[in-house]
Amino acid sequence: MLYDLKVFQKVQDFLLWIKPTVQRFAKVHKYSLGIQLENEVIELLKQIVRANFKRDKKETIEECFIHYEIVKILIRLSNDYKLLNIKQYKFAAKELDEIGKLLGGWYKRFS
Repeated sequence: MLYDLKVFQKVQDFLLWIKPTVQRFAKVHKYSLGIQLENEVIELLKQIVRANFKRDKKETIEECFIHYEIVKILIRLSNDYKLLNIKQYKFAAKELDEIGKLLGGWYKRFS
């Protein structure tokens, strides 16, 4: 049931991309910004699981948006620190845009 959720699959795919990307960060950022970025994507994934199993999904999906926005900020910071090349940044931005649209559509279904 959970794996049928497009948003879950999209975030999981993003996590699979972000892990090796963070491993290439400069050491000074890998263990600070990189770890926070990975952890926040994992928290988003966990929150999606929680929302999927709750009867009243609205509030839990709202929590997903908080994690989503933090991931966006951390990606922007990674770009500002030149830890991502332009191709990686464009890919991340595109994926996050799609995730945001999926979360928004999911939220609207329960509003």
